[in-house]
Amino acid sequence: METVFSRVDAERAEAELLLGSKKFARTNNIGRFLGFVCEKYFEGTTSEIKEYSIAVEALGRSSDFDPQVDCIVRVTAHNLRKQLELYYATEGAGHPVHLYLPAGHYIPQFVRNEQLASQRQNSEAPALIDADTSQPQLSKDFLPNAPVGTELPQPLIVEANPAKLLVQLGTRKVVIAFMLVSLCLVLAFAYSRWTRNERSKPYVPTSTLAASLNASGPDMRALIGGEREAYVDRAGFSWDRDKFCSGGESFSVTGHTIQGTEDPQLFAAGRRGAFHCQYPVLPGTYEIHLLFAETSGLQEASRNVAFSINGGPSQNLDVVDDAGGDDIATTKVLTDVVPATDGTIHLDFTTSEAFLNAIEILPSIPHHMLPVRIVVGHAPFRDSYGNIWMPDRYHFGGRLSSFAGDLSKISDGRLYEWHRFGHFHYIVPVATGDTYTLKLYFLEHWFGVQNGGIGGAGSRVFDVSCNGSMVLKGFDILREAGSKPLVKSFEHIEPTPQGKIEIYFTPVVNYPSISAIEVIPE
Repeated sequence: METVFSRVDAERAEAELLLGSKKFARTNNIGRFLGFVCEKYFEGTTSEIKEYSIAVEALGRSSDFDPQVDCIVRVTAHNLRKQLELYYATEGAGHPVHLYLPAGHYIPQFVRNEQLASQRQNSEAPALIDADTSQPQLSKDFLPNAPVGTELPQPLIVEANPAKLLVQLGTRKVVIAFMLVSLCLVLAFAYSRWTRNERSKPYVPTSTLAASLNASGPDMRALIGGEREAYVDRAGFSWDRDKFCSGGESFSVTGHTIQGTEDPQLFAAGRRGAFHCQYPVLPGTYEIHLLFAETSGLQEASRNVAFSINGGPSQNLDVVDDAGGDDIATTKVLTDVVPATDGTIHLDFTTSEAFLNAIEILPSIPHHMLPVRIVVGHAPFRDSYGNIWMPDRYHFGGRLSSFAGDLSKISDGRLYEWHRFGHFHYIVPVATGDTYTLKLYFLEHWFGVQNGGIGGAGSRVFDVSCNGSMVLKGFDILREAGSKPLVKSFEHIEPTPQGKIEIYFTPVVNYPSISAIEVIPE
């Protein structure tokens, strides 16, 4: 009886150790999954560990959960197995008990690690070749945690005769070297053919390339929160009403001026609490934009918005810190999102204080964020390469003015039809973990002979900094370009930890000016 109690105590201690760690905390899906199945295991009610009960009781799905439509349990179980495997291969390797979730099952198994521990303490390594040169056999003593039925790998039979062994090894080296040289020649030939073909291809705009690489459908934009009607934004895009989310509670905001957006209506309502959204999409890779604006007057570190996608790892966001204050729009960019096996993208908000205002789901290229192209003005613009430039956004301060001159002789002259001037800055949301090329598009709209003879070089001088580093010092559009457009390019820009590219325009003589901004992932 004492042995039974000690075994249960050891298993319970291991479960508590896991659930107390950051990786398996109950604030994310894998932690809630693990906590639920462990509770049922120790209660002796493993018959209740079923896909439906895990979804409803642990993962917050509604009572009409259908496992044929929603694969959240299977996805979370898969992620949990991977995390457990990684955990016991690193920091948990020496634990006396290991917890496993067998493939195809949800009931946890606890395996003692005593045999492995004794092997580690044994300084004598087992012989690889027996004296009688017969093939050695591996024992399960060396793999105490291998599931029943696992076929153990057997070592290669090595010739015990030293002379023959040297001949075999020498011959193998020659053969391997010949094969490697042959493979290199074949690859070099194939690469040269490929590069010639690629050089002969016409330039393909990024938007066209994204469409060709994905079977994805059109862009999806949706408002969050009940009782909201569909909305058409300043760029002409339609935002669907909230018909994809359940749980939590809806809220609305009145009397707030939202900075950093031309469409404050997107942030006038939302959904908060623990809630779930599922968006049906075609197969492909997607980029997700989550739109937030804190309107409760909170300070930094006051609200933790925790969410996960398709049952993946939990992500945490402090909206006030991310936006730089209250009543300021901010966007979280997530790349490389693919639909689950049920053909939908699942979004789970898991903390009581979580909230969301709106969402964009855009077909994208794997492993890269879509370029950000902003043209100052009120309308989108399609350039000669087919790229879409979105109307002015992500700006703070400054004013708009249109250009009265003739732009017909300038390639893609519409990029320079308007300019923002004053003391202003832009905060462009991007995906973290990548570097970017920043391009700034200028045209002198006021000074110079071509604009009526007012002023000359030195009439407009300003500085430009990006993420705290000066990129243009004492910059004068007229001195560098005269009456022609000017594009300044800056490579290897790393985003801030919040996933932003912050561009500040500081006046020296008169006001700074900008006509378009382009951010391209490298």
